[in-house]
Amino acid sequence: MKKKIILGILGILIIGTVFALYRYISFTNHFVSSDAVFVKSDSLTNLSFKLPGKIKKIYVNEGNKIKKGEVLAKLDTKDLEIEKKELNFSINALSNSINSLILQKQKLTNDINYNIALINNEFNKLQKNIKAFEFNIDALQVKLKKAKKDYERFAKLYKQRRISKEKFENIQTVYFALNDEIKSNEEKLKALKLEKNSLKIKKNLILNEKNDIKKLQKIILSNKDKLKALKEKLALVNQNIKDSYIYAPFNGSVAKKFANADEVVPAGRMVLSVVNLKNLYVLDLLEEKKLKGIKSGCRVKIHIDALDKTFNGYISKILPASAATFALVPRDISSGEFTKLQQRFFVRIRFNKIPKGVKVGMSGEVTIRKCAQN
Repeated sequence: MKKKIILGILGILIIGTVFALYRYISFTNHFVSSDAVFVKSDSLTNLSFKLPGKIKKIYVNEGNKIKKGEVLAKLDTKDLEIEKKELNFSINALSNSINSLILQKQKLTNDINYNIALINNEFNKLQKNIKAFEFNIDALQVKLKKAKKDYERFAKLYKQRRISKEKFENIQTVYFALNDEIKSNEEKLKALKLEKNSLKIKKNLILNEKNDIKKLQKIILSNKDKLKALKEKLALVNQNIKDSYIYAPFNGSVAKKFANADEVVPAGRMVLSVVNLKNLYVLDLLEEKKLKGIKSGCRVKIHIDALDKTFNGYISKILPASAATFALVPRDISSGEFTKLQQRFFVRIRFNKIPKGVKVGMSGEVTIRKCAQN
């Protein structure tokens, strides 16, 4: 009886062993399992200020939900705001000064052009009058020449008492009158020429005022350069004020807070870490021997230890380099002596649907169904 029982137990053990072996062989032919599994996120982002300074306020706490564009933290910008106010005042004052100089330059230019136009008109009139007087004097000179001959001829006749005194005096009066008229016109001509020279001097003086326009233009250009520098400085201050804020880069949650209000932080130091749980994925460090039959799209069962639940997923990507490739201190194999190690490759796995309760950093196991031809 005992012998039969022992044989029966042995038979059951053999059958169980064979079945287990069959299951194992069948499983290894169709599935790959791994426990080097961690939940990660593409959107886990560390946020920091671009400037050093004292933190005035952090508006969120760990675990708070955030919306894209929301202000999460800010530095004390009091000094920057004061500098901005002073720069705006200086820019407005300088802009007003430039506008005033431009108006002054325009007025001076207009005045110069107007006065030169007036002088040119007066000059042209004088020139015409001078020519008229010169022509008139020439005509009178012709008349005077004839009157002189008449006067000399009639003087002889009068001495000879061949003409009356009255007739002689008439000729004499004409001759002396022409002389006086010519002298008068010559004096007026001299006055006109003096006035012409005076206008030339006046015109030159007005033209010299154009140097004042050049000086004003130089001052305007210099002030414009100063204005440009002030505006560039203001733009930098505005950018620094903008960089004194931390904004939410996406919708998500606050994963970690590294600093507090009133704390002085250098530029680039982590202040907050935020994550979008909708971008979760599973990273599996899969041994190289297990990559056979694995490719993107293969179905995966994902077990999360913390939740003790299994979820469906798929392989989205197998990275082309092993984890050891990115080690801070790579192995030295130059001597030819090394111990052969099983390399692991990064396999990214996506959930079919992001499950509730899964958080970045959780670990678990995956079972991958082979879908590639051997």
